[in-house]
Amino acid sequence: MLFDRDYNILTEDEIIKLKEAEDYKRNNLGKLGEISPEVMNKYHELKPPAAYHYESLFPNNHLSIDSLKDKTGLKKIEKEFINFLESGISERNILNFINDNKYYNLIASLFHAGYTFGHHDAYLFKEFEFPVTYKADYLLIGKNSHGYHFIFVELENPTGTITTKDGAFGQTIRKGIRQVKDWDKWIEGNFHSLNLMFDKFKSARIELPKEFRILNKTRISYVVIAGRRADFNEETYDEKRKLLRNENIQVLHYDNLIDSFNVFQTTNNY
Repeated sequence: MLFDRDYNILTEDEIIKLKEAEDYKRNNLGKLGEISPEVMNKYHELKPPAAYHYESLFPNNHLSIDSLKDKTGLKKIEKEFINFLESGISERNILNFINDNKYYNLIASLFHAGYTFGHHDAYLFKEFEFPVTYKADYLLIGKNSHGYHFIFVELENPTGTITTKDGAFGQTIRKGIRQVKDWDKWIEGNFHSLNLMFDKFKSARIELPKEFRILNKTRISYVVIAGRRADFNEETYDEKRKLLRNENIQVLHYDNLIDSFNVFQTTNNY
């Protein structure tokens, strides 16, 4: 769970407000059943925020666009994260920083790092388990008009042996790549086992779409984050382009994450 409450359950007050919102929308449909922008805006005002989680596929992992309205709060997170990166920390410290503070939008901003899904529906899982064997630091699930897609994220150290002198991937990046390749092999042979995890978190009111039941590798992407911008040169970018093209693994540095989070703040959606 990402939050301090269970969104599978609404309070009595939230149930009443949700009913009022649904009654308002139903009573203000056009002659052909259409909904005007004014009615839709009012409907969203009346609907309690918890209801969006409750009605989603994974209520306790749902990313609400309401969290994107606080631009001052997002800018504060960005400044805190930049300062934190300068304090000589490890990937475990970064994971704790994000999870303990519930700064999940730092990771969710990866939807804006070259991907075209998440704007129809978005979810985040922290320390997502491949039953028994592995654990991804994060799993992002995003939907577009073609259905749901998956991004498995591996965090590595921001400092250390990131690249070699000539810019080739160093030990830290190679370690992250090996990890996600192990995930990829596991998924190819055990995708059906992920149903156990998805069933564990999903709403009892909604059936899992086929994207969660049938393996389609074109819907799965991997991200490894390691090092800082100064660690990368032209040779590094050449290697990362080849890796992305050939194996769908995107290697980013933490300044890329800051960049995507900065872009994220100019949008109103995932």
